[in-house]
Amino acid sequence: MAALALLLAMPALGQAPHPIPHSTVVRGNRDIATAWLAEPTRRYAHGVLGDDIEAAAIRVQNRDGIRYSLQLADDSVFEDLTPRLADIDGDGRDEIWTVRSDAVAGARLEAYVLVDGVLRRRFATPPIGSGYRWLNPVGVADFDGDGHREAAYVQTPHIGGILTVVRPHGRQLVVVARLRGYSNHVMGSTRLDLAAIADLDRNGGADIVLPDQGRTRLVVISLAGGVLIERWRGEPGPPVGGSLTLERSPAGWLARYLTLDDAVITIEIPVTALRPLT
Repeated sequence: MAALALLLAMPALGQAPHPIPHSTVVRGNRDIATAWLAEPTRRYAHGVLGDDIEAAAIRVQNRDGIRYSLQLADDSVFEDLTPRLADIDGDGRDEIWTVRSDAVAGARLEAYVLVDGVLRRRFATPPIGSGYRWLNPVGVADFDGDGHREAAYVQTPHIGGILTVVRPHGRQLVVVARLRGYSNHVMGSTRLDLAAIADLDRNGGADIVLPDQGRTRLVVISLAGGVLIERWRGEPGPPVGGSLTLERSPAGWLARYLTLDDAVITIEIPVTALRPLT
């Protein structure tokens, strides 16, 4: 980031959440009851999410109904719409996962935790390195089946999207594997849910289902031996616009998504069609 942010946290009670426009309040089942992005700002004019409004703060409410706020005091923003709650390090507390960006270094994935009444940054990737370059998180799961969880995201999903898997090392998130040629976002859209995670073949490692770079084919990608492997690629279809979900079927899995015109498309992913990992 261009400068360190001043991270402020203060308890607050009452009032309904006031997230930034087009965003969602996320609900958790561990220590964090709810989390949202707040304090709209126009200080970072990128517009990848459809307008020039980004967030300058994260707000959370714990199980006791007490609220805490983390405010960015530099020129960076949270270039995101919905924080994600996940426990990557297995300590029983959720981290709040989001994207932080500035005009000099671009985006990076960050995770915050609530400790002793203070929101603190727990993990972060290095920034992309160029301003106005963004990433869209995929999720947190044990992708290689080794009993430890990783995080995944697509770096620059509009220009040569790179699926990236990282894992914690101290306070850093270090790259485990990368694979180019995928996208999980439409430029200017408020829909961020163009990827889904499930253990399709029940081998203990979560698989990633997302579109290719043109968003006309769905693919299945697995992590094995420190390498991301494309195991299945569907036939061309209408471009994926959002709301990608997975559901079990007799032959394997059904992937459903919305097109840009909100039509529902269903594609079957047979488990027997998955490329073996060995």
